Parts: sequence; C-alpha cells; structure tokens
Amino acid sequence: MRLPGVKTAKNVSRMLQARILGGALILGYHRVAYVQKDPYEVCVSPENFAEQLEALRKFASPVSLSQLVQQLKEGSLPPKTVAITFDDGYEDNFTVAKPLLEKHEIPATVFVCNGCAGSEFWWDELERLVLNSRADLQLLRLEADDGRFQWDPPDGSPDPDPSQGSLLRRKFLRDLYHFLLPLDVDHLHQTMDSIRTWSGLPSGEIPVSRAMTSQELLQISGDGLVEIGSHTRNHLMLPRLSPDRQEYEIVSSKQELEELLGKPVTGFAYPNGRSSEDTRRIVQTSGFTYACTSLENVVRPGSEIYELPRLWQQDVDGDRFISTLNLWRKIR
Repeated sequence: MRLPGVKTAKNVSRMLQARILGGALILGYHRVAYVQKDPYEVCVSPENFAEQLEALRKFASPVSLSQLVQQLKEGSLPPKTVAITFDDGYEDNFTVAKPLLEKHEIPATVFVCNGCAGSEFWWDELERLVLNSRADLQLLRLEADDGRFQWDPPDGSPDPDPSQGSLLRRKFLRDLYHFLLPLDVDHLHQTMDSIRTWSGLPSGEIPVSRAMTSQELLQISGDGLVEIGSHTRNHLMLPRLSPDRQEYEIVSSKQELEELLGKPVTGFAYPNGRSSEDTRRIVQTSGFTYACTSLENVVRPGSEIYELPRLWQQDVDGDRFISTLNLWRKIR
C-alpha cells in the first residue's frame, strides 16, 4: 500500500541530490496535439512544445539519446546535456512534433510498438468507449485471468450525469484502465470486445488518434534527426508475462523494426516503465545497448544503462518548463 506523499517525498530527495551531484536530463513525452480531453495527461500542445524546444535550444545542450548514452559510457556528460524521447509512436509525433524538432534542430528518440502500427491504441479506444457512451457503469462485468471487474460507485449511487466526461465516468475509466493494464494480448482483445458491446456505440468510428504507420516510421527516421527505438510489440506489462512471452515481445519488435528501417535498433523503453530481472536480462542479451524506465531522476556517471530515468513533461509554456527542469538540474 502506498502512503500519500511518499512518491513526492522520494522525488524531492532525488531533486536535492541531483542539484548537488549534477547530471544529464532525459525528457519523456507521448503526444504533441490539441485534444478536448486528456484523461491520461499525456498531451502537450504544439505551442507549448515549441516554447519548450526554444527554451532547450537557448539554455541547454540538446543531443540525441544515443549520444547521451555514449557520453555516459565514457564517463563524461557535458553540462546541461538534455535528450528528448517519445513513447508509443503516435502519428502526431510525425505530423506535429517532427517539424518543430526540425525547426529547432533538436534530435529525439521515438520508442514504438510496431504491433500497433496504424491502429488506435487500446487505452485510447477505452477512453472513447467510456466517455462517449451513456451505458450504465454498473452493468459492465468482466472476467480476465484471475480477476473480475464489477464497478461500484464511491458513494453507492448511480452516475447522476452520464454525459461525456463526468467526474464519475472518468473515475470509472481510470479503474477500468488499471484492470486491463496487466492483461496479455489475447485476454486484452477479448475484454475490449466485451467493452465495445457494453458501450452501445456504433462500430467503425474514426479514431481521434492512432500509431504511426510503417511508412510514417520510415519517413520520420529518414533524415536521422529522429531515432527509432523499441517499446515492445504490443505494449504489454512485461513483468506479468512469462520469460518466453517477454522474449517474444522484445525480440520480435527489434527484429521487425530493423527489417523495416534497414538499420540497427539499439534503444528500448519498458512499457509503463515496468521491468524485472528477467526483463532486463532479455533486453540486454537481445542486443539493445540501453533501456529507459519511467522513474524520475537525472542521469549521471554510474547510472544503470538498462534502467535510465526520465523526467515526464507537462503541458506548460517555456518558462514553467525551464523552472521545472531547474528543480532537478541548473539549466538557467
């Protein structure tokens, strides 16, 4: 059980240590897009992203993640070194983020789930099905693996406002997301079928967002400014899988991406930041030279190369962005 404030206390401790010992920053993003709703808090608007890049170009030393890793291995990280990463491989990384990266001449690494190429990610479909439906929340009953999902409202009463985006419906979405998160791909697909039926929404709706297609992956990485890394094949929670299933998710992703791109894929990011000893062993023996987690901290000589921490960015303007980075490492 997590006690309130424990994560914040740990972050404050890491911040103080980082300010004393220094180090490089690896920044984490997911999407650069305008959205009406952002229940997972993964979107940064194009205007704010542009301001953040401008601030990095002015106050920091942006490098590619592969260059940062090489400097780390050599034991020499230049002052104010920063690298940018994206997880999942959303289409807006290509259509929106890439032109802004080009304008400011800042490299980035995109960790993609190649098994989802061109498709809507399951968590985005879940958001659409839950928030756009007026179906009774208490009528959804699910069984998967060893778990069951039957939702009881916090106060025991039905949803007083079944309209799009109600507070109760957003709480329901979060609980349902966490129920689905540890499932393997077959159970996940079966459970999503049940949720589609429950929602009562017509099939064939055009997704608001999707992953990049194979052709878009080729285009975004064509000039070398954006590197492609692996984020597994299907974005499953690796520690919940057997070692054999983990190996398939990790190795098949690497092999398929290398065949598509015609170049080595050396970087990896753990889905949801979760890993185990088996996971890290498989990543290392599969030929990846580094791997990123979701733990927030700076990178310094001695950091574990297969557990690199990142700082996750919010939808804020350039000034607030730099102020936040300054909590970890003196930038301005």
